[in-house]
Amino acid sequence: MGIWQFFQPPLYWQQFEELCTALLTEVYNVPNAQQVGRPGQAQHGVDVFGTSSRYGRIGIQCKRLADLDEKGNPYPGGPISRTFLRDEADAALGFTPDLSLWILATTARRDTKVQAWVEEINYEWEQAGRKRIAIVWTWDECISHLNSYPDLQRRYYRDVIQVRAPKDLDEIILRTIAMAFARPAFEVPLHCETPSEFFQALKDTQKALRTGELVDRESRQVIRKAIGGYHELDDAAARNGLRDVDQNLKLLRAQLEQGLKDGTIVAVGTCLDLRQPALARYLDDLRQRCLDDLNRVLSHAGIPSI
Repeated sequence: MGIWQFFQPPLYWQQFEELCTALLTEVYNVPNAQQVGRPGQAQHGVDVFGTSSRYGRIGIQCKRLADLDEKGNPYPGGPISRTFLRDEADAALGFTPDLSLWILATTARRDTKVQAWVEEINYEWEQAGRKRIAIVWTWDECISHLNSYPDLQRRYYRDVIQVRAPKDLDEIILRTIAMAFARPAFEVPLHCETPSEFFQALKDTQKALRTGELVDRESRQVIRKAIGGYHELDDAAARNGLRDVDQNLKLLRAQLEQGLKDGTIVAVGTCLDLRQPALARYLDDLRQRCLDDLNRVLSHAGIPSI
């Protein structure tokens, strides 16, 4: 019996659609599997389409989830609600040519609620005389398929995601975290910071550190993701170094919040007035310590410092 491996979900939705295309080819022996339109442009609830000699026409709706739990894993079910599932299943009825099998593929973990909703749809389709079946591929099913097709596993994770070894995944995580720290909150003097923006920047940076999810400051959209954050680093020294960074960020946020409460820090217009020089030096030192510890980790990994 071979060794069963766990795989992190793809970092980007384009990669997930490419994986679903490859899985359709292998799992259902579909030589003509292809994405519908450009990546991300589902048509009638279908992102990937192909024809199987055994199962007929198959369409896949790909749903890569962004929501993560405190351990950096996708929530079971995530944002897949009963309404979303039914809307997508109804949309897929308009896809031509007609499908024999419609698959909702998701990076969320297996969830009995979602499976029950799929069975509701199948019952209704059967009662209406539709010769179509709906199924759900959670990330657990995707992992099972990847373990069943080692050639696909090696090809996909080597050529598409370009992860050949734990060191490669570590680099993706570290570069994402480095991007999170490359922002004004860690560059301009503390007294020049806008209070609300500074606190949001610290919150975003800590989230990127802990979960690997980086959001754009203006649009609030996720612009990069390395699922798991520093917790998933294979290198123990890097993991421990970033744990120290996380603790110092937490302390920095707590000290700033306490200062605003007790009046030693005052928001004056768009600036912070740090009224005790010793506190100002301490907070600056704490912020610099975060950067120094991060740069030591990056240097250890051969990644340019920030």
